[in-house]
Amino acid sequence: MSIFDRFVPKGTGEQEKKSFPSTPYRKMFSALDATGKEAKAQYPDDGETVEDFVWALKEVCRTRYKKALDRPDSIKAEARFFLSKDRMSAYACLIPPENDGEEITLEEFLGDMYYEGISYGVLEDEIQREFALGYLHIFPVARGKPPQAGEDGKVTELFQRRKNMRLEVQDGSQVDFGQDVQLQPIRKGTAICLIRPPRAGMNGMDVTGQELPCPEAVSAFVPQGEHTAIERGGQALTASVDGILYIENDRFCIHEQKIIDGDLDNFQGTLQISGNLYIGGNVDGGVDVVASGDVVINGKIGQARVTSTGGTIRVQKGIYGTRGKTALSAACQVQSPALEGAEVEAGTSVIAETILNSTIHCGGTVYVMSGRGMIVDSLIRAGDSILCLRIGNLAGGRSQFSVGYPPHIPESWKRIKEELAEVQSTFEKLWDPIVLLKRKGNRISDEEKTLLERLMEQRELYIERREALAAELKIVNRALDRKSRGRIRCEKLHPFLDVQIGRLTEEITTIEENCNIHVEENRILLK
Repeated sequence: MSIFDRFVPKGTGEQEKKSFPSTPYRKMFSALDATGKEAKAQYPDDGETVEDFVWALKEVCRTRYKKALDRPDSIKAEARFFLSKDRMSAYACLIPPENDGEEITLEEFLGDMYYEGISYGVLEDEIQREFALGYLHIFPVARGKPPQAGEDGKVTELFQRRKNMRLEVQDGSQVDFGQDVQLQPIRKGTAICLIRPPRAGMNGMDVTGQELPCPEAVSAFVPQGEHTAIERGGQALTASVDGILYIENDRFCIHEQKIIDGDLDNFQGTLQISGNLYIGGNVDGGVDVVASGDVVINGKIGQARVTSTGGTIRVQKGIYGTRGKTALSAACQVQSPALEGAEVEAGTSVIAETILNSTIHCGGTVYVMSGRGMIVDSLIRAGDSILCLRIGNLAGGRSQFSVGYPPHIPESWKRIKEELAEVQSTFEKLWDPIVLLKRKGNRISDEEKTLLERLMEQRELYIERREALAAELKIVNRALDRKSRGRIRCEKLHPFLDVQIGRLTEEITTIEENCNIHVEENRILLK
């Protein structure tokens, strides 16, 4: 459930506010100074944040006022948000409309806040109350949670640490049964040790949903050896077979005597469909679906793997997945209003309204041009272009885009270069001992001669590997050297964005508008 769904009742109408005529921005400054003073008095720990927010709001008001004077067009009211430096608090202020522009509703305010990345610790009751106070009023909208320390794990051993796994052979022909036999029989499933897992502390979280890790609790060493298993939800070390329990290399082991029960296997298959597939609801729970034709899902996708080997995947209500557990692969196109926490492979193109925290490999173009039109914290490799309205948000983060080449080419280029550098480094390290041994000439010992032969063999292997990598890199470079028409277009870009087009890379660390990122005369240009 989103922030919006949580505390905006259905049927909420337009918020009633008095019409705000154009006001000289200096009067707005006075109003902002007054509300800033009130906020600092009410929240003294956030004094610096409020003060910085007031300065930012003044600049916004000045710009809007000048824009209203220059053009008779109406300017809609808007919500502005500001994060403290530690991101543990977020503040908001409503900026009044100009030239009889439209008012802002609570629904729009909440939507803007969510897509600015303010998603945790939302002050639900306060927002509704403070929003009703109207424009040029500074108020908090979210508070983060600091981390709390946990507790280290512990292991309690239930058996003695005896080293014997068999009866010892005694001298003579008789056995003294009066002597204590140092053996410990054990049955399958019996607990050997009780394990108290580390009790994790509570991670904190800032208002953008970024975790603030608590000090890591340390797991206790579990003396698990042969024929033992950690069971009971990780809370016990148990015997996997019937046998004799003994200790070896500081670990409990079992010398197997008899098998009582077999293992319990959990099997999860794949739903395979020949032709098109229609699913009327949601897809979740680790389901694996493969169809040869088009796949239409009328609900949402959570944790699932969906593949279309010969068609398009359409998800009607969005993909809200988990990294590593949500994946889509389509021979043609992937369509979804929202792509969050997903790994996507699309043969031709991807169409979405928002892409958050996702990895996309697309043979053609990625279109995010409707709705919010936003891409945040995502890795996208497009064979053609990436077209969207907005990249990034106030919460920051980093996206990585490459365009104009087959989506796996840039990754192969990076991998080959790294491996080639490693091979070259190892090759150079081998050369020094080879030179030293060769200089000995006839004075070289048999042992050194053997070492030299071994080093020469290794050197030849590295030469072969270096040549193979160089040939592979040459092919990839040839592909990257081809002129590309790939572009990244957006109306607004928030840092940070890493761009790769061919072998050219660029890190964009500033806020930019009306971007048309492309290559011209062997340079990456933003306009």
